[in-house]
Amino acid sequence: MGKKKLRCDKPYDLDEARKQKGLPRRRRNDSRTTAYQLTIRIPEEYRTCFDGKKKLTKVVFALNKREDLKDQIEAFEDTKNAELERALELRGCTRSDDEKTKSGKCMSPLGSYIERYIEIRSNGSVTNAVIKHERLFLKYINETIGEIPICKVTAEDIERCLLKVPELSEKWALERQATWEENRKTVRWAKKHGTLKKPYKPIKVAGPDMQSKILKFLREVMNYALEKDDVLKNVAKAKFLTRVFKKSKPLIDPFMADDAGRFLSEVEKLPLGYFKVSLLLLLNTGMRPEEMLAIHVGDIAFDDSGAVINIVSALDRDGKTIKGYPKSDAGRRSVPVDAFTAGEVKVWIDIKSNQMKAMGLKPSMSMLVCSPDIVPRTYQSWLRDWKSFINSVGFEGIRPYALRHTFATLNLANGENIKTVSVLMGHASSAYTLDLYAGYVPNTGIGIGSRYMSFLRAAV
Repeated sequence: MGKKKLRCDKPYDLDEARKQKGLPRRRRNDSRTTAYQLTIRIPEEYRTCFDGKKKLTKVVFALNKREDLKDQIEAFEDTKNAELERALELRGCTRSDDEKTKSGKCMSPLGSYIERYIEIRSNGSVTNAVIKHERLFLKYINETIGEIPICKVTAEDIERCLLKVPELSEKWALERQATWEENRKTVRWAKKHGTLKKPYKPIKVAGPDMQSKILKFLREVMNYALEKDDVLKNVAKAKFLTRVFKKSKPLIDPFMADDAGRFLSEVEKLPLGYFKVSLLLLLNTGMRPEEMLAIHVGDIAFDDSGAVINIVSALDRDGKTIKGYPKSDAGRRSVPVDAFTAGEVKVWIDIKSNQMKAMGLKPSMSMLVCSPDIVPRTYQSWLRDWKSFINSVGFEGIRPYALRHTFATLNLANGENIKTVSVLMGHASSAYTLDLYAGYVPNTGIGIGSRYMSFLRAAV
């Protein structure tokens, strides 16, 4: 049996329908046109090619039925038939047989199938950053198992792909470095950077985290294929893959209490400026560096006991652009600030406001707090100041995130409620906070039996 051609139903006159309901006509560029709704009902065997949809609709505006509307109907049919043709080819159908593929027997190569999956997602609500990461995952997959038909991919194939990740990552990093090294020999590079001898940092090689992310992505793709009856089983969910390729936990590197106190005393010795304020906020609130660099004056509410900062935005991954908070809804939160830090922040805001007035600029509530200028301080620029400071006070090698972990661990060690700490940290759940910092939560189980019995006796 040959492939059925998609056809439109009789056009539905939207203007007439709205007129009968007493509603105004839809807005349009040309008031002389009439609005019609075109509908194509999809045969059941082709619905998987259109993400399970039973029908396709489109609103068009036509001057007349004889030519204009007819042309738009034909264009709509041609477009959707072309989409169907491409989808059938990707699923393993060809024009020679035009037969529907058997359930779970899609012969499209895994790499091509994922390419289409990413293309579909890129037209939806998925961000460009997510698509960029997925294309990186696809690069690893294409290099190892991309040519295998998706219905024939096994868990062992996926394991082979994941085991190759570190090797491929190192290979590509060395190739990039070689290209950069060649570019450094050019006159253009020398003019731009002022030197031909700028040293390179050691290359970074992808490890367990990248393997875990690729495995998670393959599971999503296989789930999609399973729902469309293109595969019989999600082989990426094999238990041995879960055990071997686990996502590593974040590095927890807090200060001990005495080191934290010494760090604070060194910060307090700094002259008042944007950098001192940034360090006090990180140490005092546990916020992330990218959140600290995005704080505006309007985000801070001062009172007699200190201040409260509303965290609603963060510095983007490019290190230059401030965007609405990207991580999760839990990231949008309010954090309290102690009286000393609030006082320093308030004085710094006054100093910066006077500096702006001297330049002929008007201070506003959108003025950035943790920046010496009116533009955002890039993360790399701030990081240079950080490294210079920690090296000068004897804390070499400490990461900025150590201040965040110090806030969490010392508060938990002092008996603060795990839920409170979780909310202030911006974690999605207290279970995640407990999982990260379980070793720093005081053990209250010692002597619980004696305390419980004493409570019972005292109640009599």
